Amino acid sequence: MFSIFCVITSYGFEVPAGERPENFFSDLKKSLQNIEGNSSVIRAKDYELSEAKANQLIAESEKGLRIGINVYGQSIHEDRPNEGFYHRYRALNQVYLRKPVFHWGALQAREEIGKLNKKLAQESLDRRIRSLRGELRAVFLELVVLNYRIQLATEQVKLARQNVSSVGEKVKVGLSTPLSLEEAKAEQLSREISLSAINIKLQRKTTQFVTLSGYTVPLNLDIPEAFWDFCLQHQPSANFPVLVSSINSEEIEQLNIQVSIEEQKAIISDAELKPKINLNGAYFQDQVDTLEAGQNLDRNNFIVGLEANWAIWDSHKSKAQKRAAMARKAKFQHLIETKTRELRESINSMIKELESLQARIALAQRLISVAQNRFEKSSLELSLNRISPLEHFSSVVGLDMAKISNLETVCKYMVLLDQYEQAVGSE
Repeated sequence: MFSIFCVITSYGFEVPAGERPENFFSDLKKSLQNIEGNSSVIRAKDYELSEAKANQLIAESEKGLRIGINVYGQSIHEDRPNEGFYHRYRALNQVYLRKPVFHWGALQAREEIGKLNKKLAQESLDRRIRSLRGELRAVFLELVVLNYRIQLATEQVKLARQNVSSVGEKVKVGLSTPLSLEEAKAEQLSREISLSAINIKLQRKTTQFVTLSGYTVPLNLDIPEAFWDFCLQHQPSANFPVLVSSINSEEIEQLNIQVSIEEQKAIISDAELKPKINLNGAYFQDQVDTLEAGQNLDRNNFIVGLEANWAIWDSHKSKAQKRAAMARKAKFQHLIETKTRELRESINSMIKELESLQARIALAQRLISVAQNRFEKSSLELSLNRISPLEHFSSVVGLDMAKISNLETVCKYMVLLDQYEQAVGSE
């Protein structure tokens, strides 16, 4: 007998792998396995991560050594008093280096911002993958329910047509009334309209699944026997686990990263109006004129020294930048408090809804049993001509609706359980 049980650790909540929808549906499992390579949604997040990695390298390079080469030439035409006309060509070259020495933590802050933005992009990618997996599970289970509805609706249309034919024959021999025939025709048309509407909805949901997953292989939506057993025999846990004291929310973690980024931006703003020291060095060759006209001297020069840059006044720009950073930090901290409160309320609501679904699963299973008994008795009564085909058709529809109700309730429970795992966080 199957049962959904819950695993709670200090890290959060985790649905047992054997009780996830993909454990029963192979196409769903394949689409989830290939989601990172197929989904355009995930590829967009990959681009953001690549950009964040590049920006981190840019920030790290600002602390490093810069080496460059300058090569240039001059064509000089001179007309000196009391002397002839001179035309010379000078070739000059230079190799230089520069390395920041002390910038009041600004360069370290930029490097840290690069790391935090990379972490933020990675968290965003991981979060989108997890949320997309949940979306695909939900859409796929909707497709399974719609496909089963189509199967039942097709059978109902077939039975409705048989009823019209049967009632028509009885009208001819005086065993039924024209009103009963019209009622049977109306029932047939109603079932055909319902079948058409379900088909359209199935097509739309299939397109949504393909768009999200990038999985273009035709889906097998038939319900395996193992999943039917799961739906019919599943006994929900009587006591749902109580939420752990600390909430591990990816959204809140991202807000904490944003707070850290604004703190680093404040450090950069503080350093704007402070002296900064760089190590400079160079080797260059040049030419100078000698006392003798028309002669020049090649020189080799080595320079090593410290360079100090001090911005004295920037019209309050750096102060305004720091204030903006502190304001954004306060905003993110306020959002953390708000999101934490909202998340706790949402999780409590989820628990109540899960408990309600557990009760509904038990009722739906009992309803199937009652509907099955009704169908069997109705079949017997119809064979003895004690009831009309339309009355028997009602018992068929009742049994179908009971099965649908059980299937939908179990699917909703599995989807909500997956959402609960995402909200609380798993190891």
